[in-house]
Amino acid sequence: MKIWICIPVFNRIEFTLKCLATLKTQTFQNFGVVICDHGSTDGSTQRINRDFPDVVVLNADDSLWWTGAMNRCVEYVLQHAAEQDYLLTLNNDTELPPDYLAELAVQSTQYPHAVLTSVVHDVATGERVSDGYRQSWLAAKDRAVSFEKHHLPGDDNVMAVTLASGRGTLFPMEVFRIVGLYDERHLPHYAADYDFSHKAQRAGFPAYVCKSCRVFSHVAATGMTTVRDTLSLKGFITFLTSIKSPANLKTRWWYGWNNCPKALFPSYIVLDVIRLVGGYFRHFLLINAELNKV
Repeated sequence: MKIWICIPVFNRIEFTLKCLATLKTQTFQNFGVVICDHGSTDGSTQRINRDFPDVVVLNADDSLWWTGAMNRCVEYVLQHAAEQDYLLTLNNDTELPPDYLAELAVQSTQYPHAVLTSVVHDVATGERVSDGYRQSWLAAKDRAVSFEKHHLPGDDNVMAVTLASGRGTLFPMEVFRIVGLYDERHLPHYAADYDFSHKAQRAGFPAYVCKSCRVFSHVAATGMTTVRDTLSLKGFITFLTSIKSPANLKTRWWYGWNNCPKALFPSYIVLDVIRLVGGYFRHFLLINAELNKV
């Protein structure tokens, strides 16, 4: 069994080098790394080739975004991997403990026909960000679940989820041969990982999160924190339309349309938009409340 690690990269070379350095320290060493550098301007490809010559670097332009870059990595792996191999998706703003790949390998032996995802910790504090999530289409939200309450019978290290992110998810190669690639047409940057985990489950591959498989992420550098920084009309429009925003309305539409039961889709999309808009303004109200306390 070999683990093929796929990492999309766009600038942020210092994150990438730290991520690759933690891979070098893994106790499980039967792995390969495939990176797609999609238009970096900070010398990412040159630094990776110099410092980590065993890493395969694919080059593309900046039109790909996360999903297209991940697909180029997956396509390469599909051409080179053996039937019994696994593919691990990873972001370059993650760091891994030395036993990470070994733990994934152990869990893949126990659950060979499953998608296995990781528990995300904040690299700044070491604290667990969440245990995992299950999508509720009726409530139009992802519901947090915990190992204490929702673990599998007889295994308190593993829990069934419906959402598996790109930050450390292991797939049997068979998943991609059956399901195909990520949806880069409709979901170029956000939600393609969650969308794909739904497709994998519909194809018969359950999704499990493993408590012992820990990924440390630079949480402050991702997601809403990068687009929800100013209260203004321009900021609000950017929040709902930017390809870099998890709240992008087009992205939210296609994610729901691809996966939500069609009878629930109208209520789902309305509730989702209401929650997004309300969350945007509530964020700044809370900030002002905190400032007033000082």
